[in-house]
Amino acid sequence: MSAYAVAAYPNYYRKTKGKGVIYHTFPVCPNRNKIWITKCKRQDHINVKYARTCSDHFRPSDYMDDMKNRLLGLNQKKILKPDAVPSVNLPLQDNGEDISSRSERKRKRSILREA
Repeated sequence: MSAYAVAAYPNYYRKTKGKGVIYHTFPVCPNRNKIWITKCKRQDHINVKYARTCSDHFRPSDYMDDMKNRLLGLNQKKILKPDAVPSVNLPLQDNGEDISSRSERKRKRSILREA
């Protein structure tokens, strides 16, 4: 039985059926796995073997082009890029700030420092 991983956003299949929402399993890589768990902001333990996160928490740029199905004229699948991390519609931090906006600012600052 799968469980929804993101705190305060309890999506499930029956609720989102027919709305184009896809459920993604947690990554196998331990480092990326920890990042996903941190982004979910759950107070209880997340069993990553069964936990799922839906496509509502990813940006369109987090998905790869399904070239095979596109060239064959079939329905395209939403395939996550290997480095994709949930970054949209996430729970707020204790100070009320969206985690994704804070991490985005931090990333931009580090890029500016390198330049």
